[in-house]
Amino acid sequence: MALINKKHVTERETASYKLDRATVELVRFYSEFIGSPQEHVVNESLLYIFRKDKDFNEWLKANDKLNLLPAATLASEGTGQRKSRTAVARQSASPAVEANK
Repeated sequence: MALINKKHVTERETASYKLDRATVELVRFYSEFIGSPQEHVVNESLLYIFRKDKDFNEWLKANDKLNLLPAATLASEGTGQRKSRTAVARQSASPAVEANK
């Protein structure tokens, strides 16, 4: 199951970072896997980390910057959860195929 939802269009700002070659390749592959642009994969990956890091959230709160996280999270939501490929395959299988399992 993909951990990143399909892209939701929001206002963007350009940022440039140098990444390890293997990381760039994995971003490219994950982008292909979920059918979304590479910048979406990077954006959603970072937002996932920011939401999950309790120490970072405490730091944001202590530095009066906590208002940035909900705004960024809301901008990336709205497309719903992706289903796993197995679940999709099961749903699309005909009753005859299911009966033969």
